[in-house]
Amino acid sequence: MGNESIRIGLLFSLTGPTAVTETGQYQAASLAINEINEKGGINGRPVISFFGDIVSDPLITVERARKLIKEDKVDILVGTYTSACRKALLPVLEDEDILLIYPTLYEGSEENRWVFYTGALPNQQLQFFVPWIITQLGRTFYLISSDYIFPRETNKHIKRLVSEYHGEIIGESYHPLGNQYFEAALHEIERIEPDIIFSTLVGDSVVAFYKQYYDSGFTHPICSPITAETEIHALGPNYHLNLYSSFPYFSSVQTKKNEAFVKHFQAVYHSNVISSVMENAYNSIYLLDDALHHTDSLSTDSLRKALARSSFEAPQGDIRFDENNHHLWQFSRIGKVNKSGGFDIVWQSDIPIEPAPFLLNTHPNPLFKNPNTIQPDMMFLKQGQLHLEQEKWSEHFYFFEDFAQKFPYDFLLINQDGYLIEKFSNYTNIDFPIGSKWKLEDIGENGFGRAIKREACSIVTGCHHQHPLLKNLTTIGIPIKIFHETAGVLGIITNDGGEEELGQAIKHIGLYADIFSKLITERKKAMLLEHIVNGTNLNQLEGLIILYRNSIVFANNLAEHFVNSQPLLIDALSSDLAELSNRSAAEKHLRKRIGDEAYEIRMKRWEDFYFIFVKEGHKETENSQPATKSSFQHIIGADPSFLEAVHIAETAAKTDANVLIIGESGTGKELFANAIHNESLRKNQPFIAINCGAIPKELIHSELFGYTEGAFTGSKKGGKKGLFEEANGGTVFLDEIGEMPLDLQVTLLRVLQEREITRIGDHKPIPVDVRIIAATNKNLRDEIAYNGSFRSDLYYRLNVFQIELPPLRKRPNDIPELAQYFLMQLNRKNHTHKAFTTDTIHIFKQYEWPGNIREMENIIERCYYLSGFNHLIGPEFLDPYLRSRNEIIQQVGNIESEKTEEYPEKKQLLVLLENNGFNVSKVSRILGISRTTVYKKLRLYGISLKR
Repeated sequence: MGNESIRIGLLFSLTGPTAVTETGQYQAASLAINEINEKGGINGRPVISFFGDIVSDPLITVERARKLIKEDKVDILVGTYTSACRKALLPVLEDEDILLIYPTLYEGSEENRWVFYTGALPNQQLQFFVPWIITQLGRTFYLISSDYIFPRETNKHIKRLVSEYHGEIIGESYHPLGNQYFEAALHEIERIEPDIIFSTLVGDSVVAFYKQYYDSGFTHPICSPITAETEIHALGPNYHLNLYSSFPYFSSVQTKKNEAFVKHFQAVYHSNVISSVMENAYNSIYLLDDALHHTDSLSTDSLRKALARSSFEAPQGDIRFDENNHHLWQFSRIGKVNKSGGFDIVWQSDIPIEPAPFLLNTHPNPLFKNPNTIQPDMMFLKQGQLHLEQEKWSEHFYFFEDFAQKFPYDFLLINQDGYLIEKFSNYTNIDFPIGSKWKLEDIGENGFGRAIKREACSIVTGCHHQHPLLKNLTTIGIPIKIFHETAGVLGIITNDGGEEELGQAIKHIGLYADIFSKLITERKKAMLLEHIVNGTNLNQLEGLIILYRNSIVFANNLAEHFVNSQPLLIDALSSDLAELSNRSAAEKHLRKRIGDEAYEIRMKRWEDFYFIFVKEGHKETENSQPATKSSFQHIIGADPSFLEAVHIAETAAKTDANVLIIGESGTGKELFANAIHNESLRKNQPFIAINCGAIPKELIHSELFGYTEGAFTGSKKGGKKGLFEEANGGTVFLDEIGEMPLDLQVTLLRVLQEREITRIGDHKPIPVDVRIIAATNKNLRDEIAYNGSFRSDLYYRLNVFQIELPPLRKRPNDIPELAQYFLMQLNRKNHTHKAFTTDTIHIFKQYEWPGNIREMENIIERCYYLSGFNHLIGPEFLDPYLRSRNEIIQQVGNIESEKTEEYPEKKQLLVLLENNGFNVSKVSRILGISRTTVYKKLRLYGISLKR
């Protein structure tokens, strides 16, 4: 080889929708080039890189590549990210006879003489990832993807694997590159409730979707073979709580080579955010380095042969090209995002995985390998719920294991809902999958399901079974009773046809099971007593009701009084109890109004028991008017973030500290301010509310602090107290504090510090004792940092207690109760008994409520009066735009269910425009967004307005 340089062309997007990922690839490749040059180059020849920004566009990729080849005379190309960009280059590579090293995971099904692939193939990512997900996280999947080659092809592999491992795809959607709006997909996820969200979104769409997903309150795990450290970093610290990925490399890999790589990258770029595709780019340069140590020529043929035999001790471990298909043998790993934004590795292969670009080689999971596995066409328990059930029974497993040692049968533990929780032996060599459901309606005749239905010992013999693998077996179910109710079933399976011997065994087993039931009942009584003592607040007078399933097993005297005076109390809590049983948290707080009574309620779940602690709130009778002074008893809701705001407000009310309330217009900021004042020691003193945005700027100073006689006209008349003086001893509520002029902010800060005011035209300070509660719908930190329109010292003075009120759209479960409350107020006022239909409540829950609670109150009052003498308020009495919005959501749902190729949001816009005569103003009002945003969406989707 001569002394000339080695010229490498780098093709990455530093702008465009996938720049968030490709920028790191460019940096990693550049790092490798610099490291090689610092060591003297390749065989003494320096490596020079030439760069083309391809902006995630296939046509620009071709243009930039041709420039690098013809003008910069590069010897080889490295880069591109999207499959569309790579495929656009294939004719160019052949025409110009030049190689491309492609450093990105991709969909497979390609082998090109001019391309070497250093990213992962589907079989290296998915063949372990999908079965791991199904066994560890859940069985039902929703696929959300960017609409281009890689996601669509990858999803074919996903579907095959999910089917093979007995999972189910229950929904999917595709979105254009760079798409930022996922409302329709989130509605679909909420409707179908999958166990897993499987994401093949890329670039900017990843950040947008994950933020909207977590902001919407979803907690289902997200799994992705694309989302890596770079995307997690772009999300920020609050949006990566439950996410899993599969790659050959994570920055947390424990190898000396990786330690050096991460350390050098951090020193150069001041970042430790390194992803798998970045390592791919880094490896690509070093694989080229290894190849050039084995050839004296830079011709394409020589490079092709040398690269095919190259290898490298990479940060992930030893990798090498497969000579037959130009793909890498590399590792497979699964990681879970941790709090610092990195990945904890939860599984990894011991050796590199063979690349299989044309065939998805699946790695059989031991849980599914038995050809005699019972796989009934039925339901499976979600993985999280299965773990909870196993934990609940785990302390009694020894009892069932003892059975398994004494008798030559298979023993199963099945809960009262028919799900198989654990198995304890395998004499019959039939594999009964953990989590499968065995009720009669799910699998047909069997002893376990019959025992659940009859609540008595049941035996079903061979030919009476419906499942073919049970035809030669006998299945027996013996109920396990706790508090005289069936809590589960001990299942027995045997090949033995000897009825006499089997009958004797059943008697012995039944006797043991009866003893076990009595022992566990007594133990639960003792544990129940302990929970009652620990869960009771001795400092508060509370009613306590204990439910076992749906039966009251205990109620103290106060609780009996509540139940007798309010027979609908337990029924009114049924949906909240159901929600508590379906979520991982074991406690729930809520405020509920039933009839004329308001209640503060907290509920705790312990196994199958529910503890309901009840305190009576403010009472309103048919003939009485609601109290004019708001208190926390008037505040209704069960949403966790809302209750957290109530808790902070109640704490603030016990102090004299300043409070800052943040929330959108209509969320109830003044209601909270009133409640804080009315439950404070200042409750008997004035409460003065001031809207800082409604008073003219030239008058606001005099309104707040007053003025002396003649301060404006020279007259001796007309002096006036300011609102701060009027509120002396009480509370001043400064609404829309963000609108206060800067010069007045200086004065207010001095008032807070000195606790005195000075009237306009006077020099004598007047002492005032006021508590400040401020409110705003602005982000004051942004106003301080970016606009300079709010003083930081005033912000910190006001922000002793910060209360953030969630918008109504983020409290969907509170919407029905709030609607009923406002309707009850109108019924009381007008001596009527109107009610909403189910369809009306459904529309309320679907609506976004841009005006929040204030808008809801106005809409309900309007439909109440429009309904006239009708007892039921149906959708026909609602505002037209609410009905239109609901129709659009239904139409979009129908469009998505047909799985058309067009984008759901585009469909939504087209339906809206058609229904509203292509009136953009109407569409913007229905969507709750500005006209400018509507026009941006129209341009994005290429929609032309009909005139």
